Amino acid sequence: MRSKKGLIILLVLVLVFLFSGVINGQKEKVVSLPFWDTPGLIPYYWQAQHILAQGTIFEGLYGYAPDPKGLGGVKVVPVIAQSYKVSKDYKVWTFKLRKDKKWSNGDPVTAKDFEWSFKYYASPKIPDLPAWAGPLQFIENFWAVKSGALDPDKLGVKALDDYTLEIRLTTPRYDMKEWLCVAQGVPIHRKSVEADPQNWWRPGKIVVNGPYIPVSWTPGKDMTLVKNPNYVGERGNVDRIVLKFGGLGIQQYQAGELDAAMINNVAEYRFVTSDPKLSKEFHEDVMDCFWNGYQWSRGFDPIMDNEKLRQALAMAIDREKLCKDVLGGRALPLNKYWPDGNPIGDKLKGIPFDVKKAQQLLAEAGYPGGKGLKTLVFYITGGGDPVVEFIVDQWKKNLGVNVIIENIESGLYWNSYVWPSFSPDSKAGFTVIGAPMNNLEIGALFKNSDHTVWFYDFPTSARKRYYELQQEQDAWLRKSGGLTEADWKPLLEARKTLYETYKKIVSTEPEKLWVADLTTKPEWYERFDELYEKWKAAKTDAEKTNYWRLAGREIVGQQIFQNWYLNLTERAKNALRWRYRTVNRPFSEAVKVAHYGLQLMQDAYYMVPIYLAKAQWIQNPKLEGLMLYKFSWGPGFFNFKWLNLKD
Repeated sequence: MRSKKGLIILLVLVLVFLFSGVINGQKEKVVSLPFWDTPGLIPYYWQAQHILAQGTIFEGLYGYAPDPKGLGGVKVVPVIAQSYKVSKDYKVWTFKLRKDKKWSNGDPVTAKDFEWSFKYYASPKIPDLPAWAGPLQFIENFWAVKSGALDPDKLGVKALDDYTLEIRLTTPRYDMKEWLCVAQGVPIHRKSVEADPQNWWRPGKIVVNGPYIPVSWTPGKDMTLVKNPNYVGERGNVDRIVLKFGGLGIQQYQAGELDAAMINNVAEYRFVTSDPKLSKEFHEDVMDCFWNGYQWSRGFDPIMDNEKLRQALAMAIDREKLCKDVLGGRALPLNKYWPDGNPIGDKLKGIPFDVKKAQQLLAEAGYPGGKGLKTLVFYITGGGDPVVEFIVDQWKKNLGVNVIIENIESGLYWNSYVWPSFSPDSKAGFTVIGAPMNNLEIGALFKNSDHTVWFYDFPTSARKRYYELQQEQDAWLRKSGGLTEADWKPLLEARKTLYETYKKIVSTEPEKLWVADLTTKPEWYERFDELYEKWKAAKTDAEKTNYWRLAGREIVGQQIFQNWYLNLTERAKNALRWRYRTVNRPFSEAVKVAHYGLQLMQDAYYMVPIYLAKAQWIQNPKLEGLMLYKFSWGPGFFNFKWLNLKD
């Protein structure tokens, strides 16, 4: 048995060498590129490898192909899918799969791979799955399966035969194909995962279905990919790709160590564009899937509730001067979430640069000329930030507002200050933000500005309570007990009280699409009841404790929802109603109405657009098919299947 496995591995390695041109004498085509430092290769986590999983080492039913005129520079194309049918209510999607796709070990890629993978992702075995970042959140029974109330077999995905996959959704999704392009839409190889659950993803063990196989990985340094000899489908002629971590740039490009390099600041931009050789290898593209600006810190200082203060600060910044004098040709001024010339941006009203109006608003906020206002804090990371320095200077000169700049370590900054739901250690102030479309789907048209309604536009006291409940919900995973009816008594009492309030919310909320989402079966109280029944039937103490913990998390989850919903401003509720109306229609129609919700979010002035950045890079003139990643985590490069290196 061992000799048979060894022979298979040997044959695969021989094929790899053949494809890389080592045995047949052809010159190997190697491309070296900068890439985000990658902590691993598990595709479903919101880490750098999710970009690598989208078309390079893994493939799903659909994927991205280059399209210079498309949103994000891409278009959605079938990859493993051959065709599809969708029900009239857009809740049942049936896909026919190609029969020639294979895993890198030669196994066929089938509908059963998708069924098993999606059920694996949905199981409570992966409690930290970022469900918001993938298509599973829309699949029938996903949340009940993730909570443990239902078994994974109840998830609404089924292989009808080896090459037919049915996906049943809780609500209509017009953009399911777009969602299936992302990393949580790819399958993983069941036998490999089950054989080594902890290490299946490591180079040397990983089995992939994309055009390239990872063969080496040095954390913090580099990763090497080689052609998958069993891959079937269109791809370029590059045999080996070396991804280099650590922010390498122009010097390495000039030394021939990189085939492309991003331009990261004005000094680099001026150097490249003035160099006779590099200027001919210069490329740029507007990052129209982003907006760049600032957001109020996610702490709990009640000064954040002062809307006129927020508005005054947003109106006191000369964006044109910033882009000309500070960003020097690397950005365009932006005073709304989408720029002019875009079908959404053309309908949005911008934030004017109006110092007199800003001064008037500041006085109405209770701080004439900045008097009486505490010193605010603008958090940054790195060696300095000329954009932040300019904004702080504008606030001082135009409004008399004092803001100090505080530098935070990079990892802590992004994880604990910029992108958490809440940041309890933050003082009253701001962070920078680049707010992107996470991927090409309808909800992403809001460019993360919907954080305004998820985490900002309700009173500070309610935000603080939201955070405390989040901590409590996490703590339930570690609680001891749950062995007696007495342990359940407070949960059962809480269920009764919460149920009464929940029914009032459902009966009075005017947006039916929102209500339909809230009442998706099984509802929270039904999941709770199911966990209680499972607890009664449990045979071991460990099972009893587990069901009790999951039930406790359901109760706190509902407390979080009610604390949030009942404290939202009416503006925030209306913004969310428009968001529901936007995402529940085809993409072409969604673009026509997205501005209604975006305008309401923008008018809260918690997340403020300042400029539209340009991605700028230099590239080996012999390299073709290099795709710019314009979504979240960008700019960078991705989807390397299209690379061609000319002789």
